[in-house]
Amino acid sequence: MSINIKTYILKAKELLCLEEAVRFSSITKAASHNGMKQSNMSAQIKNLETDSKEKLITRLSNGIKLTEIGYEYYGLACELKNIIQKSQNINPSNANMSGAIRLWTSDGLGLGVLSQCFHVFYQKYPQVNIEITCSLEMPTLNEFDMALLFKKPQNKSLSVKKEYRLKFSLFASKEYLTKFGMPKNIKDLCHNHKICDRTNYASYSKKWADLVSKATFVTSVTNSSAMLLDLIKNGLGIGFLPLGTASKEPDLLELKNIDLGFELKFYLVVRKDSENTDKIKALSKIIDDESAKL
Repeated sequence: MSINIKTYILKAKELLCLEEAVRFSSITKAASHNGMKQSNMSAQIKNLETDSKEKLITRLSNGIKLTEIGYEYYGLACELKNIIQKSQNINPSNANMSGAIRLWTSDGLGLGVLSQCFHVFYQKYPQVNIEITCSLEMPTLNEFDMALLFKKPQNKSLSVKKEYRLKFSLFASKEYLTKFGMPKNIKDLCHNHKICDRTNYASYSKKWADLVSKATFVTSVTNSSAMLLDLIKNGLGIGFLPLGTASKEPDLLELKNIDLGFELKFYLVVRKDSENTDKIKALSKIIDDESAKL
């Protein structure tokens, strides 16, 4: 039986809806991110299940889980999405862009913002090398071309392209919550749960500083956002993570009932003597696009 283009388009939409639902571990979140109604996205996935005569996902109280056959369809969906992304990135001028960009940032912004940008950038500009330095100490002007900073620089040789906000929220692993349960409130979190902390979070949130000072058991304290993410994912305790990064981790759950979240300003900065080069403009645009989603 021949299949026309309209059928291919409908099937592609169903597969892409499945991929998005798995990526966000929630049909509701995936629908919201894509400007769809939750019922419409659910219907697309249901159509896929009807055609395949198999159950592809299992709905859980804290998200969704793929069935065995669901993993096969999810793999096809990822291949389809990758092909579409590659087709969008075919551009002779992109392939010809080369050279290096020296990018400086902190460990926290590297995890919370830049980790989401590089995949997009390298698909479009495979010949550009990004030299990434993560440090808590500001480098000298001749050591970088662009930077993400928590403090607005005053140096007249730098151009502040834009100001953003990075949102933080409390997260715990599904493994941890299975063992110890969901904290009911701040008092319960303080006295009956394990805490993972980052050294400078107390300076951003007085509520958090008070909680940590009174907490029964602080399992770990680190100055690294990447290490903190790993500790929380491995079930050592509950802690703050960048919302945009942690919400995409399938093994983590946001503790929405605990109102302790905070936001931090950060700035995209480039050297004025290089801000008009094509590669700097290209990376700046991608950082801008991805930061708008945080």
